[in-house]
Amino acid sequence: MSREKNNLYIGAIIILIGVLILLSNINILHDLDDLFGGAFLLLLSFLFFNVYNRDRSKWWLLLPATVLAVLGAGVVLQSFLPFASDLIGAAFMFSVFSVFAYVYSRQPSQWWAVIPAGTAFTLGVIVLVDEFNVMSSEMGGVVFFLGLGLTFYYLWSLRSDNANLNWAVWPASVLMILAIITYIDQATWLNDEFIFPLLLVLAGVMIIASGMRKNKKS
Repeated sequence: MSREKNNLYIGAIIILIGVLILLSNINILHDLDDLFGGAFLLLLSFLFFNVYNRDRSKWWLLLPATVLAVLGAGVVLQSFLPFASDLIGAAFMFSVFSVFAYVYSRQPSQWWAVIPAGTAFTLGVIVLVDEFNVMSSEMGGVVFFLGLGLTFYYLWSLRSDNANLNWAVWPASVLMILAIITYIDQATWLNDEFIFPLLLVLAGVMIIASGMRKNKKS
């Protein structure tokens, strides 16, 4: 990084600190400790981003950089917007998702990054829907298994590019079945008279679909 950019960033940080102190002294801002804590996290994030910018091969630096940026912004924002603290957990998980999604998009051979990306995205959705009461908390397990199942199905869809990903269909299928079982267990409109025959229908559909897929290959 050039000397001019260093001076620009250092000057901007000093100005920001001065403005925060001024706003606190005239009783416009409260919880100055939280603001400085958030600013410190943002500064650490900037340092990690700066190191990554110098050597793009060290992708792992993006993880602490992005997470610290989200946490720092969340701490700062909650001083102005109290409800922002409810979204920090979801933003944290989505930031982890964005890092691993970027790793995979940058280098598709790093297919393993899809797994933590899908897991983090699923957890972020669970936190988000729980905060806004979109669904009952009992359905969190359904969303979790469904999200992970779709993640492995996505991996399986990449098998043409990565021949060694055929195995992904097995954890995908197991997780989707667990999602269905969890939903059936939580659903109030189902009773024991319907569960067993529905499971039989599901098993039959899967067997037929598997047979059709084998016929297409032959």
